[in-house]
Amino acid sequence: MPRRLIFLPVLALVAVVAGIGLMLGGRAVTTTETQAIERMAARYLAEAGAEAARSDCAARPAMSDNLWLVVACGDYEYFVDAYGRLVHRNAPGATS
Repeated sequence: MPRRLIFLPVLALVAVVAGIGLMLGGRAVTTTETQAIERMAARYLAEAGAEAARSDCAARPAMSDNLWLVVACGDYEYFVDAYGRLVHRNAPGATS
């Protein structure tokens, strides 16, 4: 068996890992604060009902290393990671 065939699986594994890294890095870089806030505001409007308004929402930087933003909408708080995904939610009447 030629020596090149021995390194082929290793090369394929390195290529797959590099592709996954580029994909996740691209998501983190291209997600803006505005997009994350808008996504959480839309979620708030769906959860809070008719009395909710988009202007109820404001964001601040998160204090945790694993989080990016905290979007506060009325009594609701949405904790967002660097990819713009919801990590945790505090809502009135919710049990943790």
